[in-house]
Amino acid sequence: MRAAPTPPIARWASVFTVLALLTVACDGSAELTTTVSQPATTTSARVTTTTQPPECPDAFCVRYHIHPDAAWADGTPVTSADFAFTVETLTDADLDITTTNRAGYDVITGYELVDDKTFLAIFGEVYAPWKNLFDVVLPARELEGKTFGTVWDDGITLGSGPFVFSEWIPGERIVLTRNPDYWATRDRASGGALGDVQTVNIEFLPGSEDQVRALRNEEIDMFYPEPQISLVEDVTSMSDVTSEASLGRIWEQIDFNHDDPLLSQEFIRQAFAMSIDREAVMEEVIRPMAPEAVALGNTLWMVGTPYYEDHFSRFTYNPVAAEQLLIDNGCLQGEDAIYECRGQRLSFRWTTTAGLEARETLFDLAQVSLAEIGIEVTAAFGPPARVFDNEFIYGDSSVWQILNFAWVGAPDPYGRNSVYYCEGAAPSGFGDLNVNRYCSDEIESLIRQTEAEVDEANRAELYNQADSIYLDDVASIPLYQKLTFFAWNDLITGPRDNPTQTGPFWNIATWSGKEEVVFAVDQEPSSLNTLEPAGGLFAVDLVTTAVLEGAFTVAPDYTYVPQLIESYEVIVSEG
Repeated sequence: MRAAPTPPIARWASVFTVLALLTVACDGSAELTTTVSQPATTTSARVTTTTQPPECPDAFCVRYHIHPDAAWADGTPVTSADFAFTVETLTDADLDITTTNRAGYDVITGYELVDDKTFLAIFGEVYAPWKNLFDVVLPARELEGKTFGTVWDDGITLGSGPFVFSEWIPGERIVLTRNPDYWATRDRASGGALGDVQTVNIEFLPGSEDQVRALRNEEIDMFYPEPQISLVEDVTSMSDVTSEASLGRIWEQIDFNHDDPLLSQEFIRQAFAMSIDREAVMEEVIRPMAPEAVALGNTLWMVGTPYYEDHFSRFTYNPVAAEQLLIDNGCLQGEDAIYECRGQRLSFRWTTTAGLEARETLFDLAQVSLAEIGIEVTAAFGPPARVFDNEFIYGDSSVWQILNFAWVGAPDPYGRNSVYYCEGAAPSGFGDLNVNRYCSDEIESLIRQTEAEVDEANRAELYNQADSIYLDDVASIPLYQKLTFFAWNDLITGPRDNPTQTGPFWNIATWSGKEEVVFAVDQEPSSLNTLEPAGGLFAVDLVTTAVLEGAFTVAPDYTYVPQLIESYEVIVSEG
């Protein structure tokens, strides 16, 4: 067994114990059985010498069974040595890799190459979001011994995916060509049949107006722009173009600073919730492009995902009931029609980033509807550099009172757990991401339990219990998921939007109808380094998705689909 390097433990990591063995078969179905794994009798997991341990030599293990056919583009097999190289790279303290990229790998205490197609990852603690690891597996044969920032920056050619990186013509395009020896007989991401598109050119064409014009003139075949109503109308009017608007993983919300003596009162937050017409916001901002879209009612799971539950539906638009709440709690209306509660006027600063039409529309609608029940909000907009500066966003109520911004959702909510922590490494002393200074011991206890729960259904239930309490208390107001928009020449079959982190190339293997496809992006990258790219990150994501595969990929419904592996085992040791 090789021991992984010992970098600092991530600040959000905690130690837990659970008893379970989870096995997923080749078809992705799962069954849960309970087992007890006795730790090895060695003094440290790092010195375990067994070549095929029956169980787990430390607190937690994942055994990956790599697909027997999984291979690199030159025909050599993907092996456990490639998984080991990925761990070694991401835990190498000498490499300039961000803490975000190291997350999860930094609690790996060792690993074992059980055989060429079996890799055992060993953890010092239970790590519930382990499926996020090995989202790409790096080719040891191409990268081992190479300086981080040479071949890494120029693009990886020895991929395991359906396409290979072929050429980068600065200022013009990145060229991907189909891998003629792709190891899978069907697309591992979607299950679809392999297509016949042979070349994909990622061309650099700044500006959505130029991209729309190029699509109309058939100079490009597809693009993935920031959706705007006029743009969507232009594209959908084209008779030879197919398009799809989807609910993305970036979601808007309204946060209250619970340091404020008024906003810390539940009845005032409830009055806000019943005075902001979320349906009217949806009609103005989202439904002109996606008529069937619904408002978001959860702060952990996105609409359409397997574990989504709407916990905010009881707060429908009801200004009469909202004003009655103020009256019932002893608030008195002043001569200017604004209420005073406990001697303080209900007037608040509303902060958001300036220059964004959707956020300005939200403020305009909210300002009018809140004024109708006697609450005043005034605009305090600013540039992103100020609004998201640590001193501002983590500030007390003298800095901000109401904040409209967005979070990024994920298939696994683990990365946002600290939003719900009462204590942590934030400048304010709250959880790392707890910008609104809200504290509930009950919610924090439920969220912390998710970190040691490896049964997915049980874990989701804990998250939903916490979110139900959080939103019942109107700790914040979820609004909507921002849209993504994907458009392509309808001669091409197979494309489908995927708003998870895999993007529109998630099922590129299935594309058919044209031999060569041109995909337009706004910005050229300055590096194709898979782990630490520079500039033009969207283009890098596209290349990585097409060329490099991981243990799992993520489907449009945010479920994890086995990719390089055919099955796995999760083992949690006793004690």
